[in-house]
Amino acid sequence: MKKLVPFLFLFLLMGSSFTYRNNNGHTPLVSIVQTLKLDIKIEQPQSSISNDGSLSLNVTGGTAPYTIQVISTFSTSQVYKKERIAFKKLGVGHYTILVQDAKKKVLQETIELTPAQ
Repeated sequence: MKKLVPFLFLFLLMGSSFTYRNNNGHTPLVSIVQTLKLDIKIEQPQSSISNDGSLSLNVTGGTAPYTIQVISTFSTSQVYKKERIAFKKLGVGHYTILVQDAKKKVLQETIELTPAQ
């Protein structure tokens, strides 16, 4: 122990750093922060008067739980506490999607549904 104390003092004095590893010896105990991401699958309506479009949303990264809010000029704004959600029977128009994670990080996307060609 007497030989270890000067080494420890020198280590702390020099400002050295090290990586502590789990018992398996391979994985460092570091929290990896992922960027908040929104994957969107779009199915366009068949015509300008049909309501057969859809949006599928999948939130990844950030810190769960997530809050998803969808805003449209054609319907009332809805708030969901999920990471995956699908909207069907959508017509032509603009849809704004707001995603917020538990640490208040916000992501905003605007989608325009147009008649399929």
